[in-house]
Amino acid sequence: MSKVREILKFKRNMNLSIRDIASATGGSKSAVADVIKRAKATGLTIDELLPLEDKALVAKLYPPAPLSREKVEPNLEHIYQELKKPNVTLMLLWEEYKSKNPDGLMYTQYCQRYRDFKKSNQITMHKEHKAGEDMEVDWAGKTLTYKDTITKTIKKAFIFVSVLPASSYPFVRAYENMKLKNWIDAHIRAFEFYGGTPKILIPDNTKTAVLKVDRYDPVINRTYKEMAMHYNIAIIPARAGKPKDKGADEGMVKIVSQRILAALRNRQFFSLADINTAISEELEKLIMRPFQKIPGNRRDAR
Repeated sequence: MSKVREILKFKRNMNLSIRDIASATGGSKSAVADVIKRAKATGLTIDELLPLEDKALVAKLYPPAPLSREKVEPNLEHIYQELKKPNVTLMLLWEEYKSKNPDGLMYTQYCQRYRDFKKSNQITMHKEHKAGEDMEVDWAGKTLTYKDTITKTIKKAFIFVSVLPASSYPFVRAYENMKLKNWIDAHIRAFEFYGGTPKILIPDNTKTAVLKVDRYDPVINRTYKEMAMHYNIAIIPARAGKPKDKGADEGMVKIVSQRILAALRNRQFFSLADINTAISEELEKLIMRPFQKIPGNRRDAR
């Protein structure tokens, strides 16, 4: 600290210029200017600084740098929910975040935080689904049974399942067979249940949907295509051997099998109407069941 004290003394006793003090002390002009600047920043006079012991003088002239403010972390659950809305992108959400937090994360860091969030919460998707954009449809592999009161025979009930991927919002209904008439009826009832139509239908390659499977130009069942045209909906079948193309419905079929069909396995039914009444009750429970990884339930996310 002897050099610092020497600079301060020259400044106090002779009020020399920075150039002259640097020449007299053998230091650089920038070093002299820095000491004088720091002395002024203390709010004390040189006469008050010089009597201080070295440690105290150092503490006054070279205080520890203030801790940088921690960057405000983005609300990752909010991002997840907002990305489901039409036309919302990560760039838009980052710009909104940055406008409120100018010192916040840069875009690449922001995106990495969201990727880590999806990975740690096992939110793995083939794509980010937008609300109302698409509806995935299929027949469940498992069935229920009922006793026909007229023929006294046991009959199978085939289960139609649809889901809105953005909110995991399902629709389920039982039919006596998987023929085209019931396939179309199931879609119309699903639209009524959801209160609207999607932009895109994503069916499996069942014959009621696709007559000829082709990666680039599949042949859609004529009646199914006409129904879609009536509602101004595009049909994009899942590719054969690509379960992630219809991953939401594949997952929902499993959930429906576990939460609805399994729950009704020991019930005795005497008509399809009885089965559908029971399915509606269990479907409501499923819709209101809280999510495990994120707040809310399927009705909240709709």
